[in-house]
Amino acid sequence: MPEPQVVVVTGSSSGFGELIAKTLAAKGHRVFASMRDIGGRNAAAAEALTGWAREHDCRIEVTELDVTDTASVEAAIAEVLAREGRIDVAVNNAGVAASGPLEAFDVEQMQDLFNVNVFGPMRVAKAVLPQMRQRGSGLLIHVSSTLGRILPKSGGLYPASKWAVEGLAESLHYQLLPFGVGLVILEPGSFPTPALAKSMVARDVAVSKEYAARPATTRRTREVPPDHIPPDPQEVADAVLTLVEAPPQQRPLRLVVGPVFTHGVSEFNAAYEQARDQLAESLLRPDQVISWARG
Repeated sequence: MPEPQVVVVTGSSSGFGELIAKTLAAKGHRVFASMRDIGGRNAAAAEALTGWAREHDCRIEVTELDVTDTASVEAAIAEVLAREGRIDVAVNNAGVAASGPLEAFDVEQMQDLFNVNVFGPMRVAKAVLPQMRQRGSGLLIHVSSTLGRILPKSGGLYPASKWAVEGLAESLHYQLLPFGVGLVILEPGSFPTPALAKSMVARDVAVSKEYAARPATTRRTREVPPDHIPPDPQEVADAVLTLVEAPPQQRPLRLVVGPVFTHGVSEFNAAYEQARDQLAESLLRPDQVISWARG
């Protein structure tokens, strides 16, 4: 059995985060399941997760952590380090979905969503990385989305935030390699989770109605087959477990998970990596020297 890891999971009140925390703990890992407002609106979720851990004799501790608040992130990570001496894995799962045309969101809403989806993972990364780099080991898992790679002739505020997550995470991936710290971008397709019910809704109702009145260009109404079985969100938690327990050299940069909203994404990622490697190789040629960027 792999050595137990100390893992911090953000956004553990429901959905992927809750399943990830339970799945890792059930396999013997020490899990700090973080969420905000555990004394208020998430009190019931915190109590339920603590009760589940006690019932199943698993090591889960619910931790107060708000990814939009730097002080909250730093305090939570410091507490885990004080108690465990290390953090082996940080799973950046906390996120917010959004519903509505881009034009109907005000800038403050955009900032709020990016604060959770984009800057939240960076706050956590900045808090856990010093001790990971010092030890020369560790793993960051950023939960993105297949919408963070391909827009199927549609899009929105949520996909835009995930594109930003992908760019920051991939940049970190390369920069952390010399320190022995890994980073994997997990790209789930569409799954039935509470996230959709908690979506941020665009404030400008009038603009939203104008867009809704226009015929859709890419979406068609389809009947759901009577024998249709929705995908199981447990697939995402199982993928995280696999990454946590895999040898570092076997972890990919990106991992696509799920049967819905994933068609062609793994192939796109493979083609991207080929183009990336070709570009990197070409930049070694004398004719590709960027002399004008040197100070």
